[in-house]
Amino acid sequence: MAELRLLTGTQLRQIYRTYVKADFPRRERRPLASMEELRQMGCYDTWGMFEGETLLAYAFLWRTEDGRCALLDYLAVCPEGRGQGRGTQALELLQAQYGQSCPLLVEAEAPEEGIPPEKDHQRRRRLIFYQRAGFRLLDYQTLIFGVRYAMLVWPGSCMLEPEALQAAHRGLYQNHMPPVLFRRMIHIPASDCGKKE
Repeated sequence: MAELRLLTGTQLRQIYRTYVKADFPRRERRPLASMEELRQMGCYDTWGMFEGETLLAYAFLWRTEDGRCALLDYLAVCPEGRGQGRGTQALELLQAQYGQSCPLLVEAEAPEEGIPPEKDHQRRRRLIFYQRAGFRLLDYQTLIFGVRYAMLVWPGSCMLEPEALQAAHRGLYQNHMPPVLFRRMIHIPASDCGKKE
């Protein structure tokens, strides 16, 4: 039976080098040193979904300082377990772990005009995956380090106002970045778009 376990520092470094670097493009990848720093501050949870000692998936969540909201920063299933419902299983375990009192935000690459059809299809499938797991597509998109994201929240019945979710989301970055870099690279919401799908 699969279970979530917090990763040790050694496990995090190994998973980062083995999986994160392969699973996420460089421009979407947080540096390992940043993850370790946030983890030491107590606001970055690094989870592994294990069956026995076998890693099936990993998920990293970045919590707001008050702990009332978390961003699902990374979620991936190990290559040999893909297409077997492991991603859904990991989300269910995370939802049980954080509960409905801690909304989970997701930044999912937004479908855009002009991208190759296979990338567009993959992005749309990812949005559907989260929606099937009970996430609701929000009415705004973001532009973070040059990547456009559609925003989703769980539970779908989350009663927080969109402005409160945006403020919590913005606060994650704002509290951990130099102001000049934040103003240049973090746009929540993106000024030129709303919900596209």
